[in-house]
Amino acid sequence: MPPDVYTSRDWYEREVETIFMKSWLVATRVEEIPKPGDYVRLDIVGVPLLILRDRKGVVRAVSASCRHRGSELATGTGNCMTLVCPYHAWTYSLEGELKHAPSMEGAKDFRKSDYNLPTVRAETWGGFVFINFDDDAPPLLETLGDLPDRLSSYALEDMKVTRKWENRFNANWKIWVENSREGYHVGVVHKPSLDRFYPGARVTPFEAAGVPGIYAINTSDNENGLYVPRNRTLPFVEGLSAEDQERTHFLIFYPHLLMNVPPDRITFHQYFPEGPEWTRIVTWCCFPQSTIEREDFEREAEEKYYPSMVQFIDEDKGICEVVHRGIGRLTTPGRYSPSQEKTVYEFANYVLDHVIGPPA
Repeated sequence: MPPDVYTSRDWYEREVETIFMKSWLVATRVEEIPKPGDYVRLDIVGVPLLILRDRKGVVRAVSASCRHRGSELATGTGNCMTLVCPYHAWTYSLEGELKHAPSMEGAKDFRKSDYNLPTVRAETWGGFVFINFDDDAPPLLETLGDLPDRLSSYALEDMKVTRKWENRFNANWKIWVENSREGYHVGVVHKPSLDRFYPGARVTPFEAAGVPGIYAINTSDNENGLYVPRNRTLPFVEGLSAEDQERTHFLIFYPHLLMNVPPDRITFHQYFPEGPEWTRIVTWCCFPQSTIEREDFEREAEEKYYPSMVQFIDEDKGICEVVHRGIGRLTTPGRYSPSQEKTVYEFANYVLDHVIGPPA
């Protein structure tokens, strides 16, 4: 794609409107809000939100901006039975209804029901909470295609978060996605990881699969996947096929769920574009509950599993910033490798089809 696609503010705003405001986006994991009143505060493409459980245990997404003068209603994570504005104490139910507005008795034609918090659709699958700003979008499960069936043996809903990392980097969000779509860079960018954790490993091309425009999967043998230690001690997920036990899958459910699926756990990247030049990435590592309950889990994870993840996330972050710095006025589009970058090509067309519309 041409350089403006990565650097233009106007193009970025079009992406926000045509992609992020129209699609199902990963907000959090269900386990982050297990009890009524639990909430997580986050911003997605500049929109302040609260993901919470109401008193009946229903997962909801409501605006985190007070309807009075816009104050932020809450920060971080926590538990509450009402949402009270810290500025003037306007008070809302967990469903977003305005219940109390001090000193508004003399306001002409003021009705509390006119000032409820805007709500955003929230649905769940596989232990993930997704939100969608578009009231007319199809239900989440309809948009997933056959992905739930493809990943059913991993029992994603039973995975539990064991570690999170956050990185903010100076690069357009699409550069991170494109980097995740191919194994072309593994032998170069991840050579330090390969030399340290998999010495002598032979880098092989990824195998591409999926449904264009819905999801894509790149598959590698476990060594090139950089997730399964050679001297592994933690078990694989029970019930996996023989093929899945030998493979690590790199998946994108467009546009926002980037998930790495080795046979022993999942890691997913929750990325938040912050304009055309900055992206914040939260990386979540999740293991099966049965693995977490092992006496040796913490020691083995710290010694054999987390270090490699930290290193190759840093390698990817670094190369994405290198790519972004290199894109400028003299940059002209190159060519994709037919054997190595098929899914990058598909992603590029996904972006173009949404921002400027599909070809006639």
